[in-house]
Amino acid sequence: MGNMISFLAALNVPDLNWIGNIVAALNNVVGNYGWTVVLFTVILKVITLPLDFWQRSSAKKNAIKMQQMKPMMDKIDKAYGANVKGAQQEKQKLMKKFGYSMFSSCLPTLVTLVVFIIMFSGLTSYSSHANVKEYNELVESYHYNLVIESQSEGLVIGDDLAAVVADGTYEKGDWTEEAETAFQSQLKPQIVALLQSDSDKYDRIIEGTKEAVATFAEQNRESFLWVKNIWRADTWQSVMPDYNEFTNGGMGTAGIEGADETEYNIIYDAVTTYAGGYAGAAWNGLLILPVLAVLLSFLSMKITQKTQIAANDPQTQATSKMMTLMMPLIMSIFILMYTAALGVYIVSNSILAIITTLLLTPVINKMYKNKDVQIIKQASYRR
Repeated sequence: MGNMISFLAALNVPDLNWIGNIVAALNNVVGNYGWTVVLFTVILKVITLPLDFWQRSSAKKNAIKMQQMKPMMDKIDKAYGANVKGAQQEKQKLMKKFGYSMFSSCLPTLVTLVVFIIMFSGLTSYSSHANVKEYNELVESYHYNLVIESQSEGLVIGDDLAAVVADGTYEKGDWTEEAETAFQSQLKPQIVALLQSDSDKYDRIIEGTKEAVATFAEQNRESFLWVKNIWRADTWQSVMPDYNEFTNGGMGTAGIEGADETEYNIIYDAVTTYAGGYAGAAWNGLLILPVLAVLLSFLSMKITQKTQIAANDPQTQATSKMMTLMMPLIMSIFILMYTAALGVYIVSNSILAIITTLLLTPVINKMYKNKDVQIIKQASYRR
């Protein structure tokens, strides 16, 4: 015997924040969310390019000064011996005389963090919005096909509902508020009564809807390249979240209240059983984005380090090595836990970072090729 179904009004679609609205506007133009994320990443990179150029220029200038300060810092260490605090104070005075800026060395991390927060906020807002919108469309498809199956099983269907399902195949927009109202008043009482009077017929009606609902889901799902559902991770995750995940939420979406568990499970069963690529234990992705993120993030950091003057102090070198190992690991964890959309952003941003580094480094090196002596003289004069 099937479970009793509940017919609810559409769930409230969460409002988009200002970043989510920008993403939505871009998506209306692009038409595919994955490529929308790529375009948004490019736009953010272009906007932050002047700041990136300034930072790289400041880092180059700082590196030149650090090379000149190194012999003096060695003398300070030798002079102060075990008095580490005194040596550090003297080094700070020396850096101030040379005009060495510690802020410029921290700026890349700060900029990266701010941009990541912007993307994270926008993607979370839009994915929550899209998840509920897509589920509402599945519910409408389900109700539409319940009318068709009920009609075939001899239930009384009014002319208004019969006109709605005349084409026999649901498309977005076919199910209106008027159709839902008629459904609730005309058909729902009959289906409710069937559960007690003729459970076999009830089961046939419910089961008869599933393949059509699955076909609608397959045709309208938001996929990207090898990822079947971009609102899910590019991993072994199921393509559609189960009821508990949908209502409790996760890193990719906020929890959605109001969904009827029985109705959700009927739709979930329909999608995971019949929709191509969704069925059974099929993976949502192939783990390509997490692997690419680790490799590209590591490559980006190594290229950046190669194009910079190596730091002389052991502490800076140790920090640099730690970040080279930790950042790819952190990125991979985020991609494994979050939606594939974030993976698309991280991979796209890493590729752009590599390209930017390769293009800007020769320009900056050429700028400072004839300025090294001038920088050193200015520093020596301040001393």
